[in-house]
Amino acid sequence: MVKIILYVVSLAVLVTVSVWFADEPGTVTVDWLGWRINTSVAMLFVLLAGLLIIGTFLVRVWATLIGAGRAYKDSRRDKWIEKGLRSLTSGFAGVRGGDVAAAQKGAREASAAFAEHDIVRLLRQQTASVLGDVRSAGAEARELLSDPATELAALRDLTETAISAGDLEGALAHAERALKSKAAPRWALKTVLDLQVALGKWGDVATTLDRKDAPRLVGGADQSRLCAEACIRAGVLALANQESAAAIKWARKALSSEPSRSDASAILARGLMAEGKAKKAAAELEKAWAKSPHPSVLAAYLQLAPGEAALARAGRIEKLVAGNSDHPESRLAQAEASLNAELWGQARSRLELLLDKGTTTPIRTKAAGLMAQVEIGESGDTKAATQCLVIALEGRSAAKDIPAPTSVAELLSQTL
Repeated sequence: MVKIILYVVSLAVLVTVSVWFADEPGTVTVDWLGWRINTSVAMLFVLLAGLLIIGTFLVRVWATLIGAGRAYKDSRRDKWIEKGLRSLTSGFAGVRGGDVAAAQKGAREASAAFAEHDIVRLLRQQTASVLGDVRSAGAEARELLSDPATELAALRDLTETAISAGDLEGALAHAERALKSKAAPRWALKTVLDLQVALGKWGDVATTLDRKDAPRLVGGADQSRLCAEACIRAGVLALANQESAAAIKWARKALSSEPSRSDASAILARGLMAEGKAKKAAAELEKAWAKSPHPSVLAAYLQLAPGEAALARAGRIEKLVAGNSDHPESRLAQAEASLNAELWGQARSRLELLLDKGTTTPIRTKAAGLMAQVEIGESGDTKAATQCLVIALEGRSAAKDIPAPTSVAELLSQTL
């Protein structure tokens, strides 16, 4: 209904205008370049309308031609991009699958399609790694460090390349940079810990294990055990460097992670002794022995009075082991003190309990060596002493040297 009304109104307007022009035709004169044109106003409007229609037609024809050219250009570009994407796909698939030829071809074709785009650099870097071209792989990776989108991938490749070349310090620097990023990837945490362990950076190991994401990698219980072990080793290094304050700090940190580590208490006591706090050191050692006897505790306790007489030392050892006298380490400590004081009977009675095959190999080995000294010292019985020495030598030959750990996994296995 609305359309009909609009049509009728438009028609009425058109008729009115036409009648008006018929009644009032008017005259228009145009002088241009020596030409004179006389016409009516109505004819002028018709000419203008015609020119407008022709102009509109020409503009549309021009736009159609321009659009066709642009569409052709876009089509060629889309095909070129599609070819480049296929090249990237085949190149990365070749890298992943170890197909060197496919990786090289993909990298070459992708370079032609995308020039020096970062994704092409990444493919070239990965291809160079597959080929074993360390120099090219490293150069391409360094080019990718400036772009946050490719930084982590570049750091991972630089880390692996440095490890392959034996540059553990350089690899650690790259891995630490990756770990400091917002993403803090799991591979970076593992690599940093492994390299810190391999390089013996025990303080750094303990600090890294304090990270909130460390349990995700090693587990909560393992984290505490590893942290204690790292702190103990850091404490040993601190003592070797005569840094008593640092040794005390690391020992306390180790005990906070694992209170039962008596070797940590021994380090703490040695640090306290170095600072002139012998009474406090003795109390720490006696408390540690009562919890879990350990040879390092005994060694530290003996260091409290290095020049004392043998009988006095035997009496002091009795005080140390009083809180855990039935432990094999306590009996071994008492037996050795009795031996040094030439209390042969006491030494023999305590060592005989430790020569049973049910005793752990380290205790039995040491007990056999001490018993050989008792046999010689008390009665000069070389035959019996030889039998004891055989047991001791068998135990020592069975003992395996523990190599320095090169990873968190190895360090963890050594603490079990």
